[in-house]
Amino acid sequence: MDGFFRCFVYLTSLGMLAFFAGRIIPKSWINPDIFPYKTFQFENDGRIYELFGVREWQSKVLDMSKILPKFIPQKKLDNKLQDTLPLMIKETCIAELIHWILFVPVFYCLTLWEGMGGVIIVTLYELFNIPYIMIQRYNRPRLINTLNRMEKRNNSAMHAAA
Repeated sequence: MDGFFRCFVYLTSLGMLAFFAGRIIPKSWINPDIFPYKTFQFENDGRIYELFGVREWQSKVLDMSKILPKFIPQKKLDNKLQDTLPLMIKETCIAELIHWILFVPVFYCLTLWEGMGGVIIVTLYELFNIPYIMIQRYNRPRLINTLNRMEKRNNSAMHAAA
């Protein structure tokens, strides 16, 4: 049980550190149009994740906007959508990046809890990060497409008014 407790404390600390790292990463460093954030062809603009039912379960998973709403307000689509979409898109990139980064330091649990217990903790931790990555990769192309449609509509309206 001692190994479990050490892994629990370590992973809780790691999660808090990752959360704050995600909050301080400058948004200017993030470009959703390049690797690793740009969708691959096989992802079909995120539609591949519909095979896993992401649309149905994504709102049910626990996320930091539900735990700490003052730090991460929930994303709501409103009349200022065109202004907030670029930030929302970059935040999906940061969330995905943080969840990918968490795949590496979890292996330290193998030294904190030797044997099968450590292996199980590492495996579960990694498996529990995958849905969050899938959610970001599912939503980002949809947000980008929405932003592109809005910009195209605004450009068309500006040309028609001229």
